[in-house]
Amino acid sequence: MSVQDYLDNHLLSRKIEDAVNAAVRAKAPDPVLFISNHMKKGVPYVITKIRARQILDSRGIPTVEVDLHTNKGMFRAAVPSGPSTFTGVHDVVDLRDGDKRKYLGKGVSGVIKNINEKISEALIGMDPTLQTQIDQAIVDLDKTEHKGELGANAMLAVSIAACKAGAAEKEVSLYKHVADLSGQTNLVLPIPAFTLISGGKHAGNNLAIQEIMIVPIGAVTFEEAMQIGSETYHHLKLDR
Repeated sequence: MSVQDYLDNHLLSRKIEDAVNAAVRAKAPDPVLFISNHMKKGVPYVITKIRARQILDSRGIPTVEVDLHTNKGMFRAAVPSGPSTFTGVHDVVDLRDGDKRKYLGKGVSGVIKNINEKISEALIGMDPTLQTQIDQAIVDLDKTEHKGELGANAMLAVSIAACKAGAAEKEVSLYKHVADLSGQTNLVLPIPAFTLISGGKHAGNNLAIQEIMIVPIGAVTFEEAMQIGSETYHHLKLDR
């Protein structure tokens, strides 16, 4: 294929001319940067690559980290993996290798393989702004009741990375993208919740309740709510 045939086949001459004209009309101070950004806007925004790896959390226990690539950037997410994560009888499965010779059986190499092969293959080419379709595509890959074939830790890590990519494409903050996905139009700061007493597996006591919390509902502002929570905690501590 000749150079001219290549240009004609991809309509490059027309696209470059349009970008140059747009830069002139905008009187761009940096025409090269303007033309580059203008050309990027014409590129279909799709997932091009997904790669996962095993990392260690703050307790030295393996968890999953995902790099999701689009033709406009790379977006990373790591899935939480605490003692109370995915542990209820109705929760989905936090999949682990079970090989006691490595990380006491808590390795996630199988999860990594599921992401790099099965989930990646299903999502390549999808628009990351379509979060519902992405999540449904992931869920459909595992027909088991509690998602024990792929692992919820595999699904969640990819879903979070895709959500970040979707927000970047829309050029909005992540919280605004999530609000849009959930149909929320009036955005307000959430009321903070404070753990005052810990029990269960997280504490060295016999309390059956894992966390005793307070929520300062009467606060007028977020700042006041934080003050109420802090003062209540320290008063309780002093009264022990």
